[in-house]
Amino acid sequence: MPAPRRALRLLGLLLGSLPAAVMLGLTAPQAAAQAYPERTITLIVPFAAGGAADTAARIMGDAMSKILGKAIVIENVAGAGGATGTLRGKNAPPDGYTIGLGHMGTNAAAIAVNPKLPYDPRTDFDYLGLVNLTPNLLIVRNTLPVGTLQEFTVFAKAKGKDLKMGHNGIGSLSHLTCLLYFQLIDAEPTYVVYRGFGQTINDILSGSIDGTCDLAASVVGHAQGGSVKVFGVAADERSAALPDVPTSAEGGLPAFKIESWLGLYAPKGLPDAIRAKLRAAVLKAQEDPVVQKRFADIGGAVPPPEKRGADYMTALVAGDVARWIAVVNKAAASSR
Repeated sequence: MPAPRRALRLLGLLLGSLPAAVMLGLTAPQAAAQAYPERTITLIVPFAAGGAADTAARIMGDAMSKILGKAIVIENVAGAGGATGTLRGKNAPPDGYTIGLGHMGTNAAAIAVNPKLPYDPRTDFDYLGLVNLTPNLLIVRNTLPVGTLQEFTVFAKAKGKDLKMGHNGIGSLSHLTCLLYFQLIDAEPTYVVYRGFGQTINDILSGSIDGTCDLAASVVGHAQGGSVKVFGVAADERSAALPDVPTSAEGGLPAFKIESWLGLYAPKGLPDAIRAKLRAAVLKAQEDPVVQKRFADIGGAVPPPEKRGADYMTALVAGDVARWIAVVNKAAASSR
């Protein structure tokens, strides 16, 4: 065989043995990003099943799995006010197959409470976007002899340490919401720590503790059924799911304002193409009327257009870290 023809044949055999990615000029990571997702994605929720965060994660997981074409399974990793699950999310491989649900506590306020937190919410995550905004409120047992926020404020100041309030751990959303409220009214209850809202609400229903501070979404069913009392929706408007509950401003405490957020993140270092696919899936899911209705039914809302997207969430995290550092420092100073 003439040399030129033999050379061409060898070249053809060589090219035929190369992966398609190389033939297209793609590196292996680029090819993997283009094919993503090829298998099930895990969404870590840093709290026990059954609470507001878990419900929101399942709503978004269902919607995003349809958009991405692969199942998204929920993994509940409770502990340390959400820090255990969040650390697990931070340490996961940055390949798009493990993402996490964060909120105002785990991904902002926690570092104010614990400067030695094993992750920094400002730098250790690739944020994918907010998924839900939910007002916070006060939740108390229905046998408590109060009927309004003003009455509870008077009652709480009189009871002092005899008032028992539950929360999900130092730095958790329920802890910080209560911390802000009692800071505003210049009172200090006794706190009882639980692993999740399910345990907290059980002890409220049994009368073992007096109440908690948490998301409206956590307590809609109990409030509508009359098994607990709820006061002071900490937002500019009443909750659509609890329209009869006045806002904190209507209750005489306008400074008690916390609109809690939930958002999705991935471990830092996500390939650009995978990051773009996940961020686009979040935005598309938020446009789904079914998603919007499901969030409204549990007392929350999809963020308005100007609060969607990864850039907004990234900036929000930085701003909330600064806000909660100020609140926590004030609490520490007053306890000295």
